[in-house]
Amino acid sequence: MLEFYELTILSIVYILSLLIIFTLMWREFKKHRFSFYLLFSLVYVLVFYLGFPFSMGLMYKYHIQLQSFSILFLTQLTSIGFYLIYHFFYQCNFYPRLPTVSKIVSLSQQNSTLSAKATAYTLLIVSLISMLVFYSLNGLLLFKLTAYNQIFSAQVNWVALKRFFYFFLPALLIFYFLQQTKQAWWRFLFFSLGFGLFSYLVIGGTRANLALAAALFLFIGIVQGYISVFSLIIIGVFSIFAMFSLALYRYGLSFADEDILFRFLHLTRDTFSPWENVARLLNEKSIDFQGLMPIVRDFYVYIPKTLWAERPDLVWNTANYFTWEVLHYYAGLAISPTLIGSFYIMGGYPMIIAGAIFSALIIKGFDGLYFYAKQCTFHSQSAVLKSYCFAHIFTLTVLVREGIDAFISRFVFLSVIFILCYVIGQGIMGLYLKLKRKNAFKE
Repeated sequence: MLEFYELTILSIVYILSLLIIFTLMWREFKKHRFSFYLLFSLVYVLVFYLGFPFSMGLMYKYHIQLQSFSILFLTQLTSIGFYLIYHFFYQCNFYPRLPTVSKIVSLSQQNSTLSAKATAYTLLIVSLISMLVFYSLNGLLLFKLTAYNQIFSAQVNWVALKRFFYFFLPALLIFYFLQQTKQAWWRFLFFSLGFGLFSYLVIGGTRANLALAAALFLFIGIVQGYISVFSLIIIGVFSIFAMFSLALYRYGLSFADEDILFRFLHLTRDTFSPWENVARLLNEKSIDFQGLMPIVRDFYVYIPKTLWAERPDLVWNTANYFTWEVLHYYAGLAISPTLIGSFYIMGGYPMIIAGAIFSALIIKGFDGLYFYAKQCTFHSQSAVLKSYCFAHIFTLTVLVREGIDAFISRFVFLSVIFILCYVIGQGIMGLYLKLKRKNAFKE
């Protein structure tokens, strides 16, 4: 149990850290209603700061043991230090100015629109076919599995297919950005939530697609001015309770449970803000620093056994290292070490500093591409580029919550599939135009 003066010091540092971050975010918001800098900062606040009051509530009301004052204090200093380094290097100019879009675009507007739609339909087909195959093999897992960690067990066939479900959302994004009307915005919400609910039933309780559908809807609303910041906060609070309700259902609990407050504090902290995991890592005396190998190992899941018969079934990435070596937890789930924790596992504080700089370059790159897309001469090409950028909202959430190794493997996977669908879409469009010209010539 923390002493009163220790709680006071932690609370002061907590409040000052939030004031600094929110001040920097507000300055960016006044320049751009939406940027990936703001997105990263928002997720960063959720992961590293939302959980502090929940942890204090668990400690004082339910006597849950936390790390020592010195470790918690060090964790807070590390969190704000990481963000300040990230902010400083984000402000620096590292990338060359992109060429004017009008000089590199050669397609007509009509052909470009066909290309964008062909890309969207290809993404839809990839998503729906993979979901139907997964359903045909496993049925509705929500009604078949008794525990969430069974999703990753041998009784579920072709687990890797669920990674392809997500491409339904980038396809919807392309359709929205081709129109960018309020009606299209509401249609996006309707279809994306329908997709999220069905994937929730099929996969067996995974709430990520539902949360992403709502998040994308809200971010688009902020960009277009459909909703205010105050409304976003209200919706965010409601979303936390909605996610908590789904978690209660998934674990067979109810609001009538006498320990409902405990479960709310515990599940909400662990779901949205696993900041204490950094404290556990900083308190660990025997970390075997992994270097950059966790990034390489995280790609192992994409290599089929037919190509690599001796491929390890258990991937030694930073999440599994933290789960097995630090927490000594072997129930089948990987516990998130967070962005800071993943860098610490790789190489301690020097890697945390390097990681803050690398994170700034990643976010600056996304913002450069996004602002470039907004200037595109052809609206449809802009739609494809914006869709690609917004599709990575999930991977950027993974970056902050899961770590750099999980981010890089998902970034590469999403980018490769998206580009392949774009190339296929170009091929379909070319074939369509060729047949059209051939028929016109016959006439």
